[in-house]
Amino acid sequence: MSTQTAGSSSHRLAGLGILPHTWSLRSGVYTPRELVDGFAPLLETVVHHLGEDSANTISARASLLNNVASNLATHTRESTLPFHNDVPDLSRREMKEQAERIGRTLVNWARDASKGPFEPSLNIRSPCENHLLTPVNVDLMFGKRSQPHLMQLFNEYMHQMVLLRDALLPFRNFDEVLVPIDGKGTRGIRDLEPARERFLTTLITKSATQSSVLDLAKTLLAPILPQTDTGGYGFQYEHGCILPSFLSGGDTHFHLLEYIPTKIEPLQQDVLFEYEFPDYYAAPRSEISVGSLVQPGHLLSFPSDSPSPIVQKASVASSSSAPSTSIFQLKLQLELNNGKRLGVDIGQIARGHRYAYQAHTDKSTDVLNQNAIVQSSLDILLQPEWGLITARQGAFMSSRPCSQLSLSQS
Repeated sequence: MSTQTAGSSSHRLAGLGILPHTWSLRSGVYTPRELVDGFAPLLETVVHHLGEDSANTISARASLLNNVASNLATHTRESTLPFHNDVPDLSRREMKEQAERIGRTLVNWARDASKGPFEPSLNIRSPCENHLLTPVNVDLMFGKRSQPHLMQLFNEYMHQMVLLRDALLPFRNFDEVLVPIDGKGTRGIRDLEPARERFLTTLITKSATQSSVLDLAKTLLAPILPQTDTGGYGFQYEHGCILPSFLSGGDTHFHLLEYIPTKIEPLQQDVLFEYEFPDYYAAPRSEISVGSLVQPGHLLSFPSDSPSPIVQKASVASSSSAPSTSIFQLKLQLELNNGKRLGVDIGQIARGHRYAYQAHTDKSTDVLNQNAIVQSSLDILLQPEWGLITARQGAFMSSRPCSQLSLSQS
């Protein structure tokens, strides 16, 4: 197959009355796997033009997908989001593990797909994004089998996969998220580039924050949301809700969010979930009663097995300060077996969760080798005062598991 420039290819096609085709995504709602399938014509067209593979060699398609896998890894020369092997910062480590998990999944989806559609006359210009080729693919893309415009197509494929990986970083269940694409903006999902750059700048120069993770999720799913000073901690859009992932139970995550395929406010479309106390320094505070002095050997078993109220039902309810607003607050409502009910702002729970840690029995941990004042979380929740609870003496907090959360309205 002769080598020719992208310009001469376009001129030849036009001379035959065939205009070179461009590529983008049609308007619609996509799962991440469907987006990978939507990117496939870029790759498959390259593979088509490279022609048949020699016997006993790795196929061009497999070799190019190996390159993408290297781009999406976090430890390779070709990595687009490199991390050191030892990442002590918890938020960065969470993003590193998330990037690796998403990257492997995207490439596996692309590998599992049978050879998809291609467009022989596909010919686009793709800005250089500094995505590196592995040595074997340098030979493939610039050797005798290739044509100049194929590098443009493959560059665009690499970039779309990188953009998708990074856009999905906020979501624990990233494979379930429904992504709206309007098809009227920039090519593919390139409209996410500014938000991606802001997020990665924060991640690399500082660390991931809850607001930076949420802002990236908003850009992907609900770019038009009410603005507040805090930015909120979750939101609802046309195809579901986004809330901190720890609410769903299971593994404890630091900053990750959860896609929930339901609406809390069915009559609203884009809704921001805001903290009850946007400025928690100014929130009213009350002192909790003196806790229990517990010896080291009993810390992990506090409270004792003596009868105490048990959570029978847990649900999430919404409220708004004005009927017309798109800013809502969510409360975790608990019903106890003694008939009492209580509610706590989920925004405050989310804030507290990021500063909590799990006690463990490591003998090297001094904190478990001394007497401590311990408060039962249920006692704290049953305090009658409105606002935040403080403990001047300091305290551990002991909790018991509650039932699965359900969503409801108030």
